[in-house]
Amino acid sequence: MKMKMRARLGVISAAIALVSMVAVPMAASTSVTAAGASSVRCPYRFAVITHGDNGSFWSVVYKGAKAEAATLGCKLTEVYGSQQQGQANPDDNAENAQIQDAINAHVNGIAVSDHDPALMNPTLARAVKAGIPVVLLNAGCDNTDIAASRALTCVGQPETLAGEQSGIKFLSMHDTNVLCVIHQSGQNLLDRCNGVAQGLGVKSCKTGNAPSSGPACTELILSTPNAASNPTTADSQIISYLQAHPGINAVMTLNNAIATALITLKPPKKVKAIATFDLNSGVQSDIANGSLAFAVDQQQFLQGAVPIDILYLDNKYDGQALGGGTTVASGPLLVTKANLAKVSKAIAAGID
Repeated sequence: MKMKMRARLGVISAAIALVSMVAVPMAASTSVTAAGASSVRCPYRFAVITHGDNGSFWSVVYKGAKAEAATLGCKLTEVYGSQQQGQANPDDNAENAQIQDAINAHVNGIAVSDHDPALMNPTLARAVKAGIPVVLLNAGCDNTDIAASRALTCVGQPETLAGEQSGIKFLSMHDTNVLCVIHQSGQNLLDRCNGVAQGLGVKSCKTGNAPSSGPACTELILSTPNAASNPTTADSQIISYLQAHPGINAVMTLNNAIATALITLKPPKKVKAIATFDLNSGVQSDIANGSLAFAVDQQQFLQGAVPIDILYLDNKYDGQALGGGTTVASGPLLVTKANLAKVSKAIAAGID
């Protein structure tokens, strides 16, 4: 599995290196204004369409897309998140309509999170049929969905793999009775929890009452609407569950706002390890002071940047594409006290 991850990450390195080789000589040979140089270097228009809001995670995805487009001189026709601030769940119908809008606008490429494959894959396939290359990002990183959408690839974190690596980490820490907290609907979150279970050596993460000892993974689905925006209220449900199930010794949250609030509420002493998906400055501090055991970094800046590279290369070089119809993995990287310093600069720069 490690060899596969290295191979996929090698694809990212190759894409960035190739784009650099292309962009630098062309910029050097152009002696007009910066705006003119950009239009010469990249005349393409790309749509970036996601299901996320503009919170701490998605703002970094958007920053990656905008930064890479600026580097190449490409134009982004829109950067759109279907889930607006204060909205409980992503609006998949709105996102699907935006995909159709991009098709109607005859853009040169679409970078999109395939949040509802059953709804979106036929629309994305129509885009490809119309001659518009598609790269999935963040959601849809499954070979079946990539094929159904006719996308070139998906840049993101294989969710089951990320969960599995987390489960293996808990196992190494001897904290094996894990509560996996689901803050909103989404198959990717279920995949993360089932991955945790597999890393612990059990078949799947189950709902209901947690057993008295592990290895075990139990799902807790939060009932608070838009839990990530109301984490303190949502986490009172977690505290109640932990008090009712004293055998649990570890908690895996799938959103860092949930994790940060949970630490503040002080879970029962038997909970020896709390971990979360995704990084921000608060998570960095909590790892540094030992409140969080680790965080799963899916390197979301790359989820925004690399699709722009791939779309650019496909347009520039007559359909030559990277990814091979499978996932270009942007993670997972487990961040602990031991390696926190390596990612601190990226966090400070707002690119992780």
